[in-house]
Amino acid sequence: MVIEQPPSVVLVVQDRDEIVLVQQHRPGANLRVLELPAGSIEPGETPAEAADRELAEECGLAADGWSEIGGFWLAPEYSTEFVHVLAGSCSGVRHAEHDADEDITVVRLPPERALAALEDAGSVAALGLWMRQSP
Repeated sequence: MVIEQPPSVVLVVQDRDEIVLVQQHRPGANLRVLELPAGSIEPGETPAEAADRELAEECGLAADGWSEIGGFWLAPEYSTEFVHVLAGSCSGVRHAEHDADEDITVVRLPPERALAALEDAGSVAALGLWMRQSP
């Protein structure tokens, strides 16, 4: 059985010398998970447009632009979801507009500490791609 999923974005956002993370409840794990901001790409959206929307919704932040640094199939054995990894720098604050069922805490950590603290495979892969490409 293959699960049809839309493509998504995972965001590596730098705020000074730290990486922006989110902690939120994930039903599959039945606990609050620390991860990078992420979300599905809506029909008609580009990955960059989805990144802008997700960063504002989840973190109340804006970025100065995006560069797509890679991508991967999240679980190709059973899902059609392709993940676009976008990187950017924090450029300002917006009003966060979480979905009604979201309880999100924004966390900032240096890259090495962030990599060690992340709790989902997509975030680990995305931050690993970013760290491999960063000077």
